[in-house]
Amino acid sequence: MLSRLEPMRKFVHVLRRHQQAVVALIDTRGINRVVRMVNNRASDYRNLDAFSDMIYLAAGDLDLPEQIPERFRTL
Repeated sequence: MLSRLEPMRKFVHVLRRHQQAVVALIDTRGINRVVRMVNNRASDYRNLDAFSDMIYLAAGDLDLPEQIPERFRTL
């Protein structure tokens, strides 16, 4: 908004008005990218639950070695 260029000021004003929609679009595209990546890794899943589990596994911040009990760890 400190710019002396009127088109820049107008752009910032529009961006601020639609900030929530822009953030939602960025988040959605990020999720779509993860889904495409998981789908390309393995082209055939036995059911939808297995596919959704792989999406959650790829998109989440799950630390798998931390989830395995100490007595079952081999490394």
